[in-house]
Amino acid sequence: MKSKRTPYTKLGNTINATSVSFSVGRTKHEVQVPAGTRCCLLDGPNQRWVVDDLSFIDPKSAVFTDATNYGIPIDPLNLTNIRPSTF
Repeated sequence: MKSKRTPYTKLGNTINATSVSFSVGRTKHEVQVPAGTRCCLLDGPNQRWVVDDLSFIDPKSAVFTDATNYGIPIDPLNLTNIRPSTF
């Protein structure tokens, strides 16, 4: 059974390239998110900004799988071009 994607309410783009760490269980990932990367604000009680465009990560890697399932958090102060989602 395939899970459903969490709905999102807004889209934005990163202003600057940034290094982000995120953890899934005891696995810690370090990722370089390029400037201009599309991000989205997840809907729900724990709204948070995460990377939406994962094209800069190897799709066959564990990092890609964890980023797809759990999200790469992004600081909202590093976002521009924030707009409503048409999702």
